[in-house]
Amino acid sequence: MAKSTRRPQQIYSIVMWALSIIFAGFLMGLGSLIIKDLPKVDKTITLDQYIQPGALDAAEAEIKRAAAASALAEYAHRQKQNEAAAATADSLSAQDSLNNWLNTRTATESNAQNPAVLARTRSVEALRETEREALRQQQTALDNLEAARKADSDSRDAKAALYTQARPSYQRAKDAQALRVFFYRLALTLPLLMIAGWMAAKTRASSYWPLYRGFILFALFAFFVELVPYLPSYGGYVRYGVGLIVVLISGHFIIRGMRNYLARKQIEESRSEGERRQSIEYETALKKISAKTCPGCDRSIIEREDIETDFCVHCGIRLKEKCGSCGERNISFHRYCLCCGERTNAQQAEATA
Repeated sequence: MAKSTRRPQQIYSIVMWALSIIFAGFLMGLGSLIIKDLPKVDKTITLDQYIQPGALDAAEAEIKRAAAASALAEYAHRQKQNEAAAATADSLSAQDSLNNWLNTRTATESNAQNPAVLARTRSVEALRETEREALRQQQTALDNLEAARKADSDSRDAKAALYTQARPSYQRAKDAQALRVFFYRLALTLPLLMIAGWMAAKTRASSYWPLYRGFILFALFAFFVELVPYLPSYGGYVRYGVGLIVVLISGHFIIRGMRNYLARKQIEESRSEGERRQSIEYETALKKISAKTCPGCDRSIIEREDIETDFCVHCGIRLKEKCGSCGERNISFHRYCLCCGERTNAQQAEATA
């Protein structure tokens, strides 16, 4: 079935939706500017602000000093390692040279009395003493390096302790700020939501509904973008609490609306079929019938292939009827017969009403 709405009305509906969205967009931009230009209550809070003045600078200076000392100690240790390695190599080389020289001697005199043997032995002993001294210095450098590394680690731990001590105060300040920002935005958003709720309930039939609808879109944007992301958490209690409140309020109005709707439908269905037909708007009736919904009771229209569906089986309202002139079946709300163009019973009833 073709749409019953006039072509200009269809274009008008599209244009009005575009107008609503554009209007909402300008309101969103204006609202963002207002929030941006208002006094800053959400200034940046850093953890450093809650550390005792001067303590952090002193800790940073100590870290730099300890890091420099550690670097120097590491360099000295590497130097002593190289010196000890060189001394060890010299000592081993001298010992090997002495052993080879002794093995190749042909003299028969005693080694213990040979001046050359004694001189070479004293030279090897001197190199061994140099090696031992180098190893002692290497160990001392290693001890100094470990002490420097511990001092470096302690200085960093001291800085971390400053942050640990300041964190509770910082967190309390952050929570207080989050709560202030939330109430600040709530003070701006809540009136918008209340006005939007009133518009949705009272102005739907107004000629200016597209503008009201744009304001409602703006209020929803303000709620979900400007307010909801700033809900304080406090372990989730606030977020879940607000969610429960919203659900309870929404459920209350939805349930009450459904009860009022059912009560209204019960009263309507108690009236005569003709009175009910006259109370249904023409466009509404045609849209619902095209959607296979009864315009009288909003239930689904039940059809059978072997039976022509002329009445709603739920409320008894007439859905289709035969033309009094040509006998063609028409939707009962049609004003003129789609076959012969004569007035239908509905049009005649409107004319005599």
